Amino acid sequence: MPGELTMRVVREDSARRVSVYSRSDGKYEYVEEVLSEWDDSPPSWVGERTSGILASAKDAMAEARQVIEWMRLPSATNSRPTDVDVPLRRWRPIGVAERALIMHLVRQEFPGRAEILEQLNSLEAMRIGFSSSLKLRSQGPYAEVKDSDAPSSRPNDRIPVEGFYDDVIDETKGMLGIAALVRLALHVTGGELSELEIYKENGKPILIDPYEIDLSRVHFY
Repeated sequence: MPGELTMRVVREDSARRVSVYSRSDGKYEYVEEVLSEWDDSPPSWVGERTSGILASAKDAMAEARQVIEWMRLPSATNSRPTDVDVPLRRWRPIGVAERALIMHLVRQEFPGRAEILEQLNSLEAMRIGFSSSLKLRSQGPYAEVKDSDAPSSRPNDRIPVEGFYDDVIDETKGMLGIAALVRLALHVTGGELSELEIYKENGKPILIDPYEIDLSRVHFY
């Protein structure tokens, strides 16, 4: 069982990542994971390579950069998802963590919320490529919603709720430098849930997966 997450590097295409964890004995280890999807299950991170025991988090990350091929390659090369599972392009029941995140986003009152909650009872999802964003579809009553402070530019589309969190591993130590916001925008098109859009403001890969985040760290505009 990994200990506390101390460092993480995510490949440019967001399909692989390397995480460094502390151990109970004060040592460190790293694990390489691949984003994989199968059957009707949501995509999940699956461990492919686990290191030995190292003296420090920096030592663990340094070894990973030497051992793991994509961490040695220029970004233009390692962004090619040639060695990972291709996400399934079909609708599936929404996952537990995905549903929990959406429920957190709609926890506050807004016009159309009652109808959105009814639509959640039949919600299905499809991951958009290797991104964290989801296409959504459901059955239920028409939801008359209004744009939040981030109106959508799409025809007949509204964003009634928008959240965000700081994509940092350790907020107290500042180990990974300047924080960058991950934005979470729930789209309603034609009165129906249509997308959970998730993106990082600086355009870089997301370090803390939105479906792994402590929901107390997700705030609202």
